[in-house]
Amino acid sequence: MAETPHTTDRLRHDIDEGKAGDKKGFPDTAASPLGTDAEASGNLATEEEVARAQAEETATGTRGNAAKGAEPSRPVSAAASRTPRQTSNRTILIAVTVGAAVVLTVIALIV
Repeated sequence: MAETPHTTDRLRHDIDEGKAGDKKGFPDTAASPLGTDAEASGNLATEEEVARAQAEETATGTRGNAAKGAEPSRPVSAAASRTPRQTSNRTILIAVTVGAAVVLTVIALIV
């Protein structure tokens, strides 16, 4: 059986299936799917350009290998990676900023 030609639609399908190794195997709900801008402008990508992009996207050796339904390995929030000292410094910075805003507001009301 002949291989499917390299098109942006095929590349998008391979990425959505998780073959790029960097996302879950699930379709993206993109407002402008891959290839749409090029198609609208009349400057379609050549088969060679799409083949090169396909090879780069699906080469999983350096990109990790996210299986379908894999959980993300990054922290859920930035607060999870803060040290106690960073949290303390952040609290002090917020307090000073709020205090300065209050003082400036009072001065503006007096003047």
